[in-house]
Amino acid sequence: MSLLREVASRGSIAAAAEALYITPSAVSQQLAVLEREAGVELLERVGRGVRLTHAGVKLVAYTERVLAVLEEAEADLEAVSEGVAGQLRTCAFPTAARALLVPALARIRTENPLLTLSMVDLEPEESLPMLKTGDLDVVITYGFDRLPERPDPGIERHLLLTEPLYIAVPDTDPRVGGAVRVSDFRNDNWVVGRDGSPFLDVMVRVAGEAGFEARVDLHSNDYQVILASVQAGLGVALVPPLAFFAQYPGVVCLSPTDVQINRRVLAVIRRGSVGRPAVEMALRILREEAKEAVARYETLVPLAG
Repeated sequence: MSLLREVASRGSIAAAAEALYITPSAVSQQLAVLEREAGVELLERVGRGVRLTHAGVKLVAYTERVLAVLEEAEADLEAVSEGVAGQLRTCAFPTAARALLVPALARIRTENPLLTLSMVDLEPEESLPMLKTGDLDVVITYGFDRLPERPDPGIERHLLLTEPLYIAVPDTDPRVGGAVRVSDFRNDNWVVGRDGSPFLDVMVRVAGEAGFEARVDLHSNDYQVILASVQAGLGVALVPPLAFFAQYPGVVCLSPTDVQINRRVLAVIRRGSVGRPAVEMALRILREEAKEAVARYETLVPLAG
């Protein structure tokens, strides 16, 4: 059943096979056995991918409940037998890895020398599937208030901080010094995230609300590349305070008067794992680091005016 859940989460048999380090034919064979045992079809093909049938949706829902109970059981056993020990596998998108996760892990290591730590930086579309398969324990992701958050019964989201997005422009821009609206930038080139990223999706959504189709020829998921592009006069960009760990002379930020855009930074864990001592401690320290980061990074934003 967990295999079916993985295929449903990733959208194709090939993607699930790659994540589980087995061949696509092995996945197909195991799913065929599961369908025979269930007596109904669980998947149907849609284009190049697959999706759950109604029966498949119900079976995966039961699977999520079972896996959550197993997580709770393991968490209880760890709390009794180990305390804060064992292994903690963490992940964050690059900006949060630098601003939140690295200082949090430094504190965790000092306070808990018996705990083995690991870290990798990945975007949410890569890290969340790894969390659900058990390859990661705590993942820091992000979302935008303009984009719907898809419910997922297999995970728990814990809000760390909410930060505004500003429009970063060169300080020579003639609009600096006055009130601006998003629609004032309809003719600008926008530096945005890669295809399929929420950062690109939110820019498209915001531009649509402002009545125009944004020009999005410059793509990067690295805010340092994005700010360097603005600094070089290649375009403008939406940027959050956490992006400003370094100074970018010649770049200023404007706050649009018509649209307030916020980014949520979240710690995500598997449902049922919050009782694990290491996970519980990591969430606590991440919340504390987030409070300090909000106060620190807001002062670094080069606001115009």
